[in-house]
Parts: sequence; C-alpha cells; structure tokens
Amino acid sequence: MNQVVKLNAEISHDKSLGKGFCIGHSYFCGRTKENCTDEWMKSVVDYDILPMLSEYWFDDDSNVQRWKNSFKEVFQ
Repeated sequence: MNQVVKLNAEISHDKSLGKGFCIGHSYFCGRTKENCTDEWMKSVVDYDILPMLSEYWFDDDSNVQRWKNSFKEVFQ
C-alpha cells in the first residue's frame, strides 16, 4: 500500500515521532491472496491505523483529517 509508505515517510520526519513510530507490516500479515480483500484492508485502516494517527497527532486535527481523506481515496 503506497499510502502507508508515504505516511511512514511523514512519521519518520516528524520531530515529535520519528522512525520508531512508523506503521509496521504486521498490520497486514496473516492473510492469503484470497482473503486479503479491500474490505479487510479498509478495516485495518479504519480501526487500527487512523485511531493511532489520532493519538500521534492529537494536537493536529488537520493532519489526521488529511490522512483520513487520503486513505479514503484509496478505497473509492
């Protein structure tokens, strides 16, 4: 997922976060080609990644919203 690569680049360059806060591959493990659906990946984004971003950038709602919109575009 290209958006995760872009997100990790931004997280890595954020002085308050850094490389240790990047989104790992484990969020996307445990699926076969047959059951790795768009619905499943969207649920990972909606219920794991976006809530974590809200914690990372609790003081920057516009940045969180920008990433919500960015991921939303992926699944349209």
